[in-house]
Amino acid sequence: MAAIPIRTCIGCRSRFPKKDLLRFVRDAAGNLQTDPTGKLPGRGAYVCQSQACINVTFKSQKINGHLRSNLSQRAIDSFKQELLNLVSHRNVEEV
Repeated sequence: MAAIPIRTCIGCRSRFPKKDLLRFVRDAAGNLQTDPTGKLPGRGAYVCQSQACINVTFKSQKINGHLRSNLSQRAIDSFKQELLNLVSHRNVEEV
């Protein structure tokens, strides 16, 4: 039996199976993008699929520390909204 990969949400700091979290990466060009396959190159981080964790994660500039980057607040806010839309869309599909 294979081990289940466990990752930590950078919002709530709880540990979950990798498949239950959203992964996003900062690519070489400095852009943020979601990584549904978990295989994109770049500095990655994981967050719960909840609006609360996404809001905590992107509330301040601490995201720059996690991704070792210097993203503008505008880029951070834009990506936060993209993740919130993704999560709300997934929740509607599950109902």
